[in-house]
Amino acid sequence: MKAATGLELWQEAARIDLAHLSGKPYYPPTIRSHHAGLIICLARQQHPDLAPYDDPEIVWRLEKEYHAGLLVASADHGRVAHLLTQYTDRFAHDFLASAPPKAQVRTTI
Repeated sequence: MKAATGLELWQEAARIDLAHLSGKPYYPPTIRSHHAGLIICLARQQHPDLAPYDDPEIVWRLEKEYHAGLLVASADHGRVAHLLTQYTDRFAHDFLASAPPKAQVRTTI
């Protein structure tokens, strides 16, 4: 949400609450009308190398062991769709791993 619009949901929720508590009006910030997309997968490598993914639309990189992930954002929806399609194939080749399901299913967070 923040990458596409500039709006930080939790921050705005706090501002709404503070405005209500102080009896002042809430004025929402100006937002962008951009588009964003996220791609994440389980990786074969402990620390996947995302350096070859260097498009300027990349606004965030996942830094978690055995995971690869990127967030892209642009004013052009077609560009976001193109990058996600391209990255899907590249991620499958460069990183994608799978793991068998656990014997025990976790039912709590």
